[in-house]
Amino acid sequence: MKQLIIYLFSICLLASSCKKFLKESSPDEIKPTTTDDLYALMISDAYPYISSMEDFSDLLTDDIRSYGMPRTSAGAINTTYTSYYTNGQGVFRFDPMELDGSQGTAGKALNAWTNCYNKIKGCNIIIDYVNNVSGTTKDKNALVGQSLLLRAFYYFKLVQLYCAPYGANAENVLGVPLILSMQVSDEHIGRSTLQQTYDQIEQDLTQAAGLLAANYTAPNAFRVGKIAAYALLSRMYLYKGNWDRTIEYAEKVLDERSILTDMSLATGSMSIYDQATSSEVIWQYGFNPTSAISFFPSPNSYTGIHAPYEVSDELAQQYESKDLRFKFYFYKTTVSGAEYKTRSAKIGVNSKSGDKGIRVAEMYLNAAEGLARRYQSGGNGADRTAALQYLNTLRQNRFSAPYTTIDIQDADSLVRFTLAERRRELSLEETFRWADIKRLGLAVTHNFIDADGNSTIYTLPANSPLYALPIPATAVDRNNKLIQNPR
Repeated sequence: MKQLIIYLFSICLLASSCKKFLKESSPDEIKPTTTDDLYALMISDAYPYISSMEDFSDLLTDDIRSYGMPRTSAGAINTTYTSYYTNGQGVFRFDPMELDGSQGTAGKALNAWTNCYNKIKGCNIIIDYVNNVSGTTKDKNALVGQSLLLRAFYYFKLVQLYCAPYGANAENVLGVPLILSMQVSDEHIGRSTLQQTYDQIEQDLTQAAGLLAANYTAPNAFRVGKIAAYALLSRMYLYKGNWDRTIEYAEKVLDERSILTDMSLATGSMSIYDQATSSEVIWQYGFNPTSAISFFPSPNSYTGIHAPYEVSDELAQQYESKDLRFKFYFYKTTVSGAEYKTRSAKIGVNSKSGDKGIRVAEMYLNAAEGLARRYQSGGNGADRTAALQYLNTLRQNRFSAPYTTIDIQDADSLVRFTLAERRRELSLEETFRWADIKRLGLAVTHNFIDADGNSTIYTLPANSPLYALPIPATAVDRNNKLIQNPR
C-alpha cells in the first residue's frame, strides 16, 4: 500500500487540483479517502478537459491544403505565421522523421502518445484505488464506469493514430501497449496485437455501458454516461467493419437521443458544439480551438492575410449551394478578393469549450453507413430504405428549405454518398477524416508551397505503412520493448 500511495502522490503533484483533496497524516500517508476525492482526481487526471489529445491529424488529410507564407502588399514574406508554417510542414509532407517528433519544433504538439497515456494513467488510478475509499457502491461503480469508458476512448485514439487499420489479420498486426493497472513497475511493456487492443477497448466500453446504465446519469455533456458508451461502441464497430453492431449501438443512442440541430432555424451565427444553441452534443471536451495552437492561428488574428494551411478546395466543393454546413462549419477570411476557409467554426470564438467529442449526427451517419453496406452485401431493400431515411433526416436539418430528399437505388452509389456525407458533416472534428482515409485505403496528395512560393507534390500512397504513424521518438527511447512502426 505504501508504494501505491507514494505513486499516487507523485501523480497528484503534477496537478494542483489533486492537492485539494489529499489528506496528510504523515509523509508516507497521503491519499484520497472518499469517492468525492476520487471524483475530483478523475476530473483532473482522467477526463481530457483543457487539453488536446492531438491537433495535427487534419494536416495529414485531403481536408487541408498548403497556401505557403502570406505576403505583404509589397510582396515580401509576412512573418506573422512563420511558426505555424514551420510546425506543420513535416506533417503536411508526410515526413516520418518529423512525425515521430525527433526533428523540427513541433515534437511536443505531435506527441499524442504521451497525452493519451497520461490520461490512461489517471483512469487506472481510479479503477484500482476505488475500493480503498469510503462511499456507496453506486458511487464507486459510477467512477469505474466513467474511467473505463475514458480509458477505452484513449486507446481507441491511439490505434487511430499509431496502428494500421483493423482487418482480417489483426492478430498479426501490432497494436499498442496495454497498461491496465496503476501498479509501479520497472518492467517495460511491449505492444499488444491490434486484435488484443480492440478486444480491450470493446471490453472496457461494454463494461462501462453496463455500470453507467445502472449507476450514473451524466448531468451534462461534459460528463460521460451510458449514451456516450453506446456511441463509442458504434464508432468502434464501424472501424472494425462489423455493420450489425454498428447499427445496433447507433440505434441504441438514437432511441434516447435523436434530436438534431435544425440549421435552417439559425439566425446569425451558430456553432454545432455550442450547447446553448445545439441540441445534439452528447459529450464535449478539449479547449477552445479558436485559440492559437501549434498548426493553425486563431481566426481572431486574421488581418488581411491567410494562414500557411487552410481548408482545402476539395473539401469546400463537397457542399451543395443550399447546404448550410458550409456557412456554419468554417471560419472564412478574404485576402485580396480571394476567400480562404480557415478553421473549424464548430465552436464559437468566445466559448471556453472545445469542439471534440460525440454528437448525435455521427450516430445517424454510423447507422446509415452500416445499413448501406449491409444492403451492398445482402441486397435487402429494407436496409436501403432505412439508410436513406437516416441520411435524409440528417440532411433536412442541414439544408435551407425546401429540402429535396435523396433516393439512391444502386448500392455502391449509396455507400459512396454516405461516405461523402460523413466527410461533410464530421469535417475537422476528432480524428474522423484521417481514420476514414485509413480504413478506406485512400491515397492523399498534397501540394506543398514553401516560403519562396515553390510547389512540391507529396503523396501518401493508398495503404501506406505511414497509416500507422511513427511512435514518438521519446517513447521509443524510454522503452526498449517498444517496436517502432515502419517508416
